[in-house]
Amino acid sequence: MEEYVVVDLETTGLDPYKGCEIIEIGITEIKNNEIIRNYSRFVKPTSDIPPFITDITNITNDMVKNEDPIEKVLPRFRKYIGDRTIIAHNAKFDLKFLNYYLDKLNLEPITNHICTLEMLKANKNYKGKNKKLETACAYYGIENKNAHRADSDTLATAKLFLKIK
Repeated sequence: MEEYVVVDLETTGLDPYKGCEIIEIGITEIKNNEIIRNYSRFVKPTSDIPPFITDITNITNDMVKNEDPIEKVLPRFRKYIGDRTIIAHNAKFDLKFLNYYLDKLNLEPITNHICTLEMLKANKNYKGKNKKLETACAYYGIENKNAHRADSDTLATAKLFLKIK
């Protein structure tokens, strides 16, 4: 049985090594080439969300103020993933954050992954103007109703994966 977990993060910036934090984790499950579950979870950061991040994601400080911190969310997330392969668009970015915080919490890193960005690079038939998720979705006729929100981006990435695999 093929089983994958598509993951997308929204963060307060680009680099966890410079103090940027995860503020939303999105998940879409794929089982036997079918999307079976899609959801997201906010994470309470230790500092305020920069205004430019709110402009991109529409995630405000009020939205995350009563959520669990990463120390509570990530252990449950890691257990949930188990040994399943994760899929992400530009997996290097998401894995950099996930593995940084997993390491801080002494949890097992995620090594088993598929990157749809890398799949697009290897796909000689793809003729989109770039490899961004938004562009690839438009090229393949995949709707991403709420881009730059983790649940919507994972659903779009799951559909993209199923289209190009």
